[in-house]
Amino acid sequence: MIIQELKSQGNTIIANIYPTQSQPEYAVIMNSATGAKQSYFRYFAAYLAEKGILVITYDYSGIGQSAPESLVGYQTDLVQWGKDDMDAVVNFVVENYTYKKLVFVNQSVGGQIAPLCPSIHRIDGMINVACSLPYWKLWPFPQRFVVLFNSLVMFPITALFGYFPGKKMGIMENLPKEVGRQWMRWVQQPHYLFDSVEGATEKFASLTFPLISYSFDDDTTSPKNTIEALNVYYRNCELTYKHIYPDDIGVKSLGHFGFFREKCRVLWDDLIEEMRMKI
Repeated sequence: MIIQELKSQGNTIIANIYPTQSQPEYAVIMNSATGAKQSYFRYFAAYLAEKGILVITYDYSGIGQSAPESLVGYQTDLVQWGKDDMDAVVNFVVENYTYKKLVFVNQSVGGQIAPLCPSIHRIDGMINVACSLPYWKLWPFPQRFVVLFNSLVMFPITALFGYFPGKKMGIMENLPKEVGRQWMRWVQQPHYLFDSVEGATEKFASLTFPLISYSFDDDTTSPKNTIEALNVYYRNCELTYKHIYPDDIGVKSLGHFGFFREKCRVLWDDLIEEMRMKI
């Protein structure tokens, strides 16, 4: 593994590169979930590299290895993650590696903000894993009120600490202030980021490459209808949609992050096969 430092709008982001033994046909950039460190995807990345696929993971600005000593006063948000962080990684890969096709693998928020990346035209296809449109009313009763409550309490907590203390709460990595506040606003809007980010609908609609979308039947963080709601905005992509039940692969649970656990290697093989057939 190679560690690479990149610059993104004055912030420093850290990428981990998993090289292959020979020149790869595919290069994959892993765009992670909101509060997940790139280290969570290390087994998945190493497995793909063993299969001859170049993989680049990274932490968004303010997360994991890309976090400063203190997040108080640190400037970044979800839009910047898509527009600047992703763009920095794409341009680095394009300028420094040789491959035939470049693919985004997005988890959760990754698939929500990837189309904001200015260099998205350099991508040959995308794979979305549990990427949803998480408007709170899309959840069934009573869980929708849990989602709404979580979005409401984030505001005073974030204001108090100057960032969202996810580690103290035991739920995720700490989030920069504006990342938390932006997510709070979007979740309360019927069309999520599309109600706030100018041109987002058009950016999604402009994409025409293959899109493979996975959802999981026991994922309460991103239930099936929220995945389908986001897929609608990718309306001009060549969509392959796969809804997976835990029994399909002989495991008890998958949830929101299970796809990237080693027990789910059969799904990694499925992703590789789908990528090679469709992208």
